[in-house]
Amino acid sequence: MASLGGAAHAQQLPKNVAALVEQARNRIVDQSEDPNPLIQQIDAMAGRSADPAEQALVRGTALWLRAEVQLRSDQIGPAKRSLDSAARIVSTIKAPVALKGDLQIALGNLFLMQDKSADALVAFQRAYRVFEDVREPRRQAIALQSIGSLYATASDHNRAERYYRQAALAYSGDPLLSLTLHNRRGNVLLLLERYQEADAEYGAAIALARKLGKPMLEARILDNLARSQVEARDLQAAKATLARAFTLATGSDAAGLRRLLSATAAKLAFDEGDTSRAAALIGQTFAGLDLATTTQDFRIPHFFAYLIYRKLGEDRLALRHLEALKRLSDEAAKVATTNSAALMAARFDYANQELTIQRLKTEQLQKAAHFQRVLFLSLGLATLVVILLLSVGLFTIRRSRNQVRAANRVLASTNAALEKALRAKTEFLATTSHEIRTPLNGILGMTQVMLADDAIAGDVRERLEVVQGAGLTMRALVDDILDVAKIESGNLSVDPVPMDFRTLAEEVARLWTDPAQAKGLAFDVQLDGAPGWIVSDPSRLRQLLFNLLSNALKFTAAGAIGLTAEVAQGEGDVGERLRISVSDTGIGIPADKLGEIFESFRQADSSTTRQYGGTGLGLTICRNLAEALGGAILVASTPGEGSTFTLDLPLLRAEPPATLPGAGEAGTGVLILESNPITRAMLRTLFEAEVDRVRFARDRDEALQLLELEQFDALVIDEAALATPTQDLVERIAILCRIQSNLCATLLWSGKNAEQRSQFLDAGLTQVIEKPVAGTELVAAALPASARKKNRLGKDPLVSQAA
Repeated sequence: MASLGGAAHAQQLPKNVAALVEQARNRIVDQSEDPNPLIQQIDAMAGRSADPAEQALVRGTALWLRAEVQLRSDQIGPAKRSLDSAARIVSTIKAPVALKGDLQIALGNLFLMQDKSADALVAFQRAYRVFEDVREPRRQAIALQSIGSLYATASDHNRAERYYRQAALAYSGDPLLSLTLHNRRGNVLLLLERYQEADAEYGAAIALARKLGKPMLEARILDNLARSQVEARDLQAAKATLARAFTLATGSDAAGLRRLLSATAAKLAFDEGDTSRAAALIGQTFAGLDLATTTQDFRIPHFFAYLIYRKLGEDRLALRHLEALKRLSDEAAKVATTNSAALMAARFDYANQELTIQRLKTEQLQKAAHFQRVLFLSLGLATLVVILLLSVGLFTIRRSRNQVRAANRVLASTNAALEKALRAKTEFLATTSHEIRTPLNGILGMTQVMLADDAIAGDVRERLEVVQGAGLTMRALVDDILDVAKIESGNLSVDPVPMDFRTLAEEVARLWTDPAQAKGLAFDVQLDGAPGWIVSDPSRLRQLLFNLLSNALKFTAAGAIGLTAEVAQGEGDVGERLRISVSDTGIGIPADKLGEIFESFRQADSSTTRQYGGTGLGLTICRNLAEALGGAILVASTPGEGSTFTLDLPLLRAEPPATLPGAGEAGTGVLILESNPITRAMLRTLFEAEVDRVRFARDRDEALQLLELEQFDALVIDEAALATPTQDLVERIAILCRIQSNLCATLLWSGKNAEQRSQFLDAGLTQVIEKPVAGTELVAAALPASARKKNRLGKDPLVSQAA
């Protein structure tokens, strides 16, 4: 765990800030009170300083303290971010400060929690150099102690003992730090079987524990001393030491320590030949414990138990303790091996770097000497070669000059033609994008407005519907051409995000339900095996399904079309796959034409184009979109019987969005009363980026059902969806607004009568917006700020992480 430095910050921090830092540090060490209020107070004081260096030091100190709290709570990710922010802030301070070393110590402990021993060693070494520069001997001792602990976990006890000894020599003015160093050095010496030196270290640690008035700590060190005395066969001294330890280990918080003391006492009794007493004591050690889940503290007691029970002939108990001992020994060996390998790699990398630098210097000198020798010898030969080459070149140039000139003329003409063609293509696409789409969207918008007017006569309405259908067809053609242009230029991109695939597939299927029924076709949708939340590009998936279903409906005169989605297991280590199949009972495709249908502007034959229309771009776009999503599209077809297009995509599952505070279990949502499926698709794209749920209702009754079942933040009503006289419209709006009184209710209205507008507002509406209106303006006006994802996610870091 992280080791906190002392209050040496007081030399550079303002006195009031230094006092708060000391209090926060004590709270973190003692865990007596919550240090976060003090840390927030320290951070707030940073803005009061006019000195940029002092301001950076205060803010960096607050971040360091916050990282220490997070490390002690095993919050590795937040601690890493706090340390990175602190290091970035403190880097602006040019003078050496002890805080930079404190940050390296904390970073080293974070690396230890991530099992990155080599990185931890580098961090501790950097910390030691910082403390050496600022002349902080106490912190130097802490850095050396951290390095020693690192080598101890790697079972490099000789190197660990050397670092502990250096730490003790570096600083002895802190009793608690000295106590820790003496005890840890004693543990290492005990493992090295240097019992007399270990006893001396334990004795010094015990004296410091008594001076500090910490009986539990003294009892734990007495247990270590007794174990050393038992191993050294000084049984009488061990008996007296254990008696003193048992006297100190009293109270409910000493239960675990008494177990360890009983284990040491059992080994003492065993060595004295009193196996019955040894068995009783070792039984007290493991009373009530599951031998399969004991911790590393019981590794030595397990060994004692094995010796005792084997001596008593209780082979079953001896075997159980031997198995537990092996489990713990394997765990310790694994950690030691990992850390040892990492530290050895770090030392090897350093030595290898030095060797590489030396070798490069040697090679550079050799190359320079060789270059000097060869240079003069080569000058003469080079001169002769140059003269020869010039002669040959002049001769060749004279022979081929006319040929080169002719080729250049042809090449220039070809390049000019190509540039002209490219410019023409670019100008065509630009014209298609800006000169056709803009007025076309205006035409479609006006036809929608006119079709929504109940006063339009029937024959005029039919003509407007023809215009609307032709406009939609033309816009689809323009969109296909632009998509192909993006594909050819390499600008096709995907944006994978967490999405609800099943909901998307159901929405696309609903768009084609009415057209299929109008054509007399059955529409079979099988989504029971479809996944829920996945990571993919929802707009590209929607475009894929839309194109495939459009083709299926177009080329099927009778029978049925189908949409199936399921999860399949890939071959080998490929993982899960998402298989989406769109089938039809249409005209089918000959086997020799299956490859051609995916080419731009190609269909199975020219008669297909004449009979069914289309540009032949849909499947080209589908294939490229599937490849952009990391998958492929396959086709199986029999002429006269139908076709099946299968979309095979990699499946990466995603967690559903976390519930937001105060938003209920379903999050924020908007209900849109709109009967036009095309407009619904457009509105869904606009609002899904801002809220968690977007629900649609075709009429008032469906809207009433949804309002009774779910809680919404906003309600958007298109007057065309109600299709009633004004007075009846006011009453229906009032009924909808009364169900959930806290809704932000918006009416999209094409009228301009001020009196009617007032009636709408009195009925419970929040606002009335005149049509037509831009999509971004509608979203900004219809959604309250509290319902937007970005506003809510910014207030809660847990939600941000979940998102």
